[in-house]
Amino acid sequence: MIRDIVVNLPLRAERDRTTAFAASMAGFFNAHLTGIAFVYDPVVACVEFGAGEARFIEEQGAEAKKNAQAAIDRLAFEVRREGVPCTSHHIRASIADAPDQFAEIARGFDISVVAQNESTISSLDDLIAEAALFQAGRPVVMVPYVHTAAFKADRIAIFWDGGAPATRAINDALPFLNRARHVDLVSFAGERELRQELAGAKMAEHLARHGVAAVVKRVQTGSDVASAMLNYVADTGPDLVVMGGYGHSRLREFILGGATRGIMQSMTVPALMSH
Repeated sequence: MIRDIVVNLPLRAERDRTTAFAASMAGFFNAHLTGIAFVYDPVVACVEFGAGEARFIEEQGAEAKKNAQAAIDRLAFEVRREGVPCTSHHIRASIADAPDQFAEIARGFDISVVAQNESTISSLDDLIAEAALFQAGRPVVMVPYVHTAAFKADRIAIFWDGGAPATRAINDALPFLNRARHVDLVSFAGERELRQELAGAKMAEHLARHGVAAVVKRVQTGSDVASAMLNYVADTGPDLVVMGGYGHSRLREFILGGATRGIMQSMTVPALMSH
């Protein structure tokens, strides 16, 4: 059951697709929504500190507080429209510490909602999404920057390779799958040799016992699995994708699997991922 959702609130209003989506998802599940708005510490170069620097720090701090409050105000508007209970928090953090802090917060919720980075250049959005996926131990729903619609889960595509992260994602997605009208269980030939046809049939049987009638599909592809996944989405138009998130961390740097990286950068529909 989805009863408790947390969302990392984007601070740029003109590019915020996530707040309204998270509110509509909370409305869909009649869940409580918590919004986190980070108040980022000013970034100051290591130069001689004087009156000008002090004024700069003060101005940047005030701007950060203003942006966080505006994000919380947008959340308040969206949840009033959905009629769902909501809590919001300002959290002061450095840019370096925010991803770890959000991951720690996300552990206390059923699921977290994060924004997709709209650039191919790594950003704070990427770091927060990756920390939530790999460190929280909870599923993550990533909202694409091009996605403007409210939450919907009539048609769901599960990207299935027989691995542990994908299995975990399916389990985490059961509250979504049980409400879907159509579910595809899709494996991509050439991704792994894991007796996928047999594994897919077994997983379809498992889902059927949970009341989910999944259609098993096998898509022929080459080595670029991420492109095959994106093409499948473009061709079939699901409302939500479910998949495992692959990668590991080394020191504090995330090393993403190719398909995970491709989805996080280029997916055009919301994606539920688990690790």
